[in-house]
Amino acid sequence: MIRLCLWFEGSGLCSAAWIIARYQKVYIGLQPDEIYLNDAERHSAAPHTSRDKDIVLTMNTIKYIYSIALLTLSLAVVMTAMFTKQTSAAAMNIPPAAAFFIFWFLIFWLAMMEGGQGSLVGLHPIDKNRYAHSHKITAKCTHVAHKGDNLERFIIGRQFLVVLVVFVINLMGSAADGASVLNLPEWANELFLASGLAMILITIVLGQLTAQVNSANCMLDFINTYFMLFTVYVSLAIEMSGLLHSVYLVQLLFSKITGEPVQSNEAPRSTLMSILFWLRVLVSIAVLGFSFAVTLSAVVNKQTTMWEGVPVYVSIILFFALMCFVGIMEGMQIALFAVVKTPEEDLVQHSRAYESCQLAFAGSNLQSLLIGRQICVTICMFIIARITTLDIGENDENIFGVSDGMQVVFDTGLLGAVITTIVASLCWRIVASSFPVSFLSNPLIYAMIRLCLWFEGSGLCSAAWVIARYQKVYIGLQPDEIYLNDAERHSAAPHTSRDKDIVLTMNTIKYIYSIALLTLSLAVVMTAMFTKQTSAAAMNIPPAAAFFIFWFLIFWLAMMEGGQGSLVGLHPIDKNRYAHSHKITAKCTHVAHKGDNLERFIIGRQFLVVLVVFVINLMGSAADGASVLNLPEWANELFLASGLAMILITIVLGQLTAQVNSANCMLDFINTYFMLFTVYVSLAIEMSGLLHSVYLVQLLFSKITGEPVQSNEAPRSTLMSILFWLRVLVSIAVLGFSFAVTLSAVVNKQTTMWEGVPVYVSIILFFALMCFVGIMEGMQIALFAVVNTPCRREQSLRVLNRTA
Repeated sequence: MIRLCLWFEGSGLCSAAWIIARYQKVYIGLQPDEIYLNDAERHSAAPHTSRDKDIVLTMNTIKYIYSIALLTLSLAVVMTAMFTKQTSAAAMNIPPAAAFFIFWFLIFWLAMMEGGQGSLVGLHPIDKNRYAHSHKITAKCTHVAHKGDNLERFIIGRQFLVVLVVFVINLMGSAADGASVLNLPEWANELFLASGLAMILITIVLGQLTAQVNSANCMLDFINTYFMLFTVYVSLAIEMSGLLHSVYLVQLLFSKITGEPVQSNEAPRSTLMSILFWLRVLVSIAVLGFSFAVTLSAVVNKQTTMWEGVPVYVSIILFFALMCFVGIMEGMQIALFAVVKTPEEDLVQHSRAYESCQLAFAGSNLQSLLIGRQICVTICMFIIARITTLDIGENDENIFGVSDGMQVVFDTGLLGAVITTIVASLCWRIVASSFPVSFLSNPLIYAMIRLCLWFEGSGLCSAAWVIARYQKVYIGLQPDEIYLNDAERHSAAPHTSRDKDIVLTMNTIKYIYSIALLTLSLAVVMTAMFTKQTSAAAMNIPPAAAFFIFWFLIFWLAMMEGGQGSLVGLHPIDKNRYAHSHKITAKCTHVAHKGDNLERFIIGRQFLVVLVVFVINLMGSAADGASVLNLPEWANELFLASGLAMILITIVLGQLTAQVNSANCMLDFINTYFMLFTVYVSLAIEMSGLLHSVYLVQLLFSKITGEPVQSNEAPRSTLMSILFWLRVLVSIAVLGFSFAVTLSAVVNKQTTMWEGVPVYVSIILFFALMCFVGIMEGMQIALFAVVNTPCRREQSLRVLNRTA
């Protein structure tokens, strides 16, 4: 019975209990009894046992996988809707190609702004001379942004630019009413398109969080681009325009209330500058009032992109409620950073603020909070954009009777961006910076922190960590400490526990989808074979015979692929060391390593490999119009007609598996008479002279380079030389005849090339692919040839080890 109980537990049938218990313990705050009985240290949310660590790793892997899946699906549905003209952009007669370009340009720009702000703020206290030479463009950005009060101006202008960009992204990609793509069920179209979830996920993950993750510790590299310098100037220009100057009125009012002067790094304004300042404040107030009037008029008249069926009063309530919610979120971030250095004894006097700070600053909660806050704010921004973006019908009059040109300006969402930037962001930031403790004493703050932590913990946008990890590697971003403190440069290897989790996750995904593809490939090829829908059936080869030939040749191909590596790898090894333990292996190496036989074996084996692959293709390649397993047409085209299924089976089962195992199991791998048979067949093919034309190329290059051909055998006798050159001539004749027959068949469309491909394309592909394969083959030989070259040995070995 004990064995039975252990078996049931080991089956994992109820292992979910461990996971639920782990997170129940964390969220409820359960503590081990030893904390109270033995005065042990309290447990935090961090994992304490090996099982806890396994659970956290498992949950992180699940988050990464499902977040990547959601992002991929979101990209698919939005892009499909865009190119099938089912978006708001199409309703405005914007061509799909133009909408596509605008959408991705703005996503990129949004990422630059999000990461750029953090970088400029983070670099503010750093001496610019420390990176002036290594990052010249970064130095230009910080020189402009850190001059006087420009950093504050940049933040204000950037905030408006971010909101405007989000509004326009929403305009380009948001789905039209009734949009349906990819034959998805109605609930899926409603969830991803109609609700805007797909747009929200794309914007948050690709346009915000990925950039914020990388810019957090790669500030110097991140903004070392002229596009960031351009963004700085645009943000400063927006602030200078006076469009947002009404926010300074709020700042001055709070300065009067608190009695604290407004901090500035610039000299007091002159009379002229003061006049210009107050004129811009008045203009900004007027623009804000006009924006409210136009927006509310459109909402009341149902002339916005708000979802149909939502009553006007609900839209207005949502509009103001969401602006307040976003405002509290914006202010909460400012207030938390303002009190981060406040002594705990001062915070304790404000119980609600203290409780919120305890939650926000516990463990790694602050980083999670900022990510969750970003998700919440962006979701709200998209809903606000829905409410405020104007959508005037063809027969409707323009708002307040303005001209068509002005109405187009209104339709861009510019007015909604003005309202959101000032009322839902900047004003709240000023209040929070002036009264951080009082702001955090708001009872809603604690609930909002919990909400942000929940959003981040849900893993909805965990794909951002994965994308940021690989973006950092491929772009070559380096941590700032590399340049500022002469730390060691980071390689592509994972450096943090999160990096290791991500690499593990991506490997898991690769294994799972590769096994799935291989399984499906086997299913479709075998089904096509036994339903007589292959080239073999067209040649009247019975399915059972085709099945036997196919798998015999796959096995033989694997033996050849692993066998070559084994014979080459064992060449320098003393045969006496394995003569007794691996007798057949010794026979194989005795034959293959005699004289120049290894070179002969490689030449003959190469022909045999190509021939076997050709016959495998003949047995399993699908006939025209083949259809199996009730798969949709696109799946049959992808796996059968294109030959993808055959390619995957041949590569995985016939080549790579054997190469992987033979790399370090050479003695065992070729310890079989079938390998000995393969050695003799390969040598016989070479001896036939069919491939002897290759030696002519070898001799020609020997003459050109002046390097003699290396050989382990005595010079040929006269008779052997005559036989050698006769075989060279025969090989050249066979090669020429093969070219003539093949090209004639290609020209007359008498090959198995896919229908519809022009003759000239087939010929170009034929020669181009032969050159490509040739370069690949030569590259491998060249890399192994230089592995022991001075100054390259160590580097090459590292590369080869990493590849293995």
